[in-house]
Amino acid sequence: MASDLSSKSTDMSLFSFGKGKIETRLYSDYFCSACKALEPNIEYLLADLVKRNIVTVTFVDTPLHKNSAMYARYFLYILNSKKEIGHALKARSFLFEAAQQNIADKEKLETFLISKGIKFKPFDTQPVFNILQQYLRSDQIRATPTCVVINGDKKEFHQGVSNITKMLESLK
Repeated sequence: MASDLSSKSTDMSLFSFGKGKIETRLYSDYFCSACKALEPNIEYLLADLVKRNIVTVTFVDTPLHKNSAMYARYFLYILNSKKEIGHALKARSFLFEAAQQNIADKEKLETFLISKGIKFKPFDTQPVFNILQQYLRSDQIRATPTCVVINGDKKEFHQGVSNITKMLESLK
């Protein structure tokens, strides 16, 4: 069963949303205070831009903290259970909340997510992590939050809460 999931659940469609021609990669870490401040500011923008097919957004969880990989895995499990931009954004807000509470144990994180009504469906995430690692390397990400915007042959990098927010607003 895991091999079936890994062959079907590891393509771009699992962790990317939208059909817009502007590719947007949002690099963040659930334990990063600037990332936590950014996401509530841009949730409505991302949802709107995705629904209007202006952007394709990919969330790339960046492993800067010792527990980041576990949170990234659970985000993928959540998407494997229900892949919809609004659900993904809500799940991310709960993962940021769990990180703020410094939940560092898998069982406690699962209990926390269940208490918030968030379902997850485990699968072999290694193929997805391999793809995300390629993004981290090719974009040379060293800090979060960072948003990479690819429009045609133009690639731009935006860092920080206000810069990323302004850039997304400009795409409206």
